[in-house]
Amino acid sequence: MRRPSRTDLAILAALTCAGPALAAGPEIADLRDIKVGMPVSEISPKGYGDLACREGPAKPLAGWTDWRACPADAKGLHAIGFSYADGTTRNGTRVAGHPARLTLLVGDDARVDGLVIETDDAVPLYLRKKGHLLGIQARGHWGEDGWTCAEAKPVGDETPLGETFVKEECRKALGPKSVTVTRDLYGHQGADPRAFISRTRIVVAATR
Repeated sequence: MRRPSRTDLAILAALTCAGPALAAGPEIADLRDIKVGMPVSEISPKGYGDLACREGPAKPLAGWTDWRACPADAKGLHAIGFSYADGTTRNGTRVAGHPARLTLLVGDDARVDGLVIETDDAVPLYLRKKGHLLGIQARGHWGEDGWTCAEAKPVGDETPLGETFVKEECRKALGPKSVTVTRDLYGHQGADPRAFISRTRIVVAATR
């Protein structure tokens, strides 16, 4: 598994003090007061905004308890996109300093069955280039030990950025849930250098 460079570590040191942080361990909330496995009715009505169905026609929701208005996928999960409400953060919806897209997955038993945290690509270049670092932070917050990681090689026109190429997926079991962290950092041969990929996707899922 690739170790973070000195540059990565320097950026991480600055980011760890910025924005809402991820939580550690199976007994602590996964994001703010949200914990995978909890009843959706117990999520605070304050501090969140822009609730809307993530799948199907755009449909805003008045609150968490309206989750049934969103279509279920093949696994019976209802996907709700959300953000942090104005006034609860100075920098918009960020996780550990990174602009992020958030999705809550609710099962037919009215419990939180999953949480998806993705870095937002629609941000200025200087923020987008740091997207892959959120994955390193996530592994630290959920505990450094116990991860099983796999790395992929470049395919097609994928090419390293300088000497760095990252296509990595790490998984960890945490009792009643699992965490999967996917990181990507690479460019494309012959493409605009600004069209690089730097992103993280975190999925916290209930295990049954």
